[in-house]
Amino acid sequence: MSDLENRLDRASSGEYRLNPDEQRRYLNTFRERVLLAITLPDAKNVLLKAQFDDILKTYNNQSDPIFVKLSGSLPDDLSGFYLKAATNHHFEGQILEEGTTDAYGIIIHTDHAIDLAKIDLADTFPDINLTEVPTQAKQKKSLFSKLFG
Repeated sequence: MSDLENRLDRASSGEYRLNPDEQRRYLNTFRERVLLAITLPDAKNVLLKAQFDDILKTYNNQSDPIFVKLSGSLPDDLSGFYLKAATNHHFEGQILEEGTTDAYGIIIHTDHAIDLAKIDLADTFPDINLTEVPTQAKQKKSLFSKLFG
């Protein structure tokens, strides 16, 4: 009886989704459709902007439709940048405003199951470095240290 009650409760709420927790985690898509999942902190990282175009280029030659979904938790300037980059590559981009989990900021997926084993940014693109390498900035020497140095 509890299965019937659960089904009635879901039907009465007006929305029925298969695996709603999985869909919320992967920005309204299923895990099996995901090509690349970028965490929210990585998506907010400004260093990803410079490399995002190269990431999208790897998916250019696929015949399947590619979708780029962005979390509504991203700042507007980053969302606009990512959305413009997706449309430049003829991918369908979408910013989700509804309540999603904060696990992922960007999901790149198709419309059918591909079930890749590794979908995280670090696994798919291990050469991308999102930690800024500290540069050895030359410090100006004061006049005193130049003279007595």
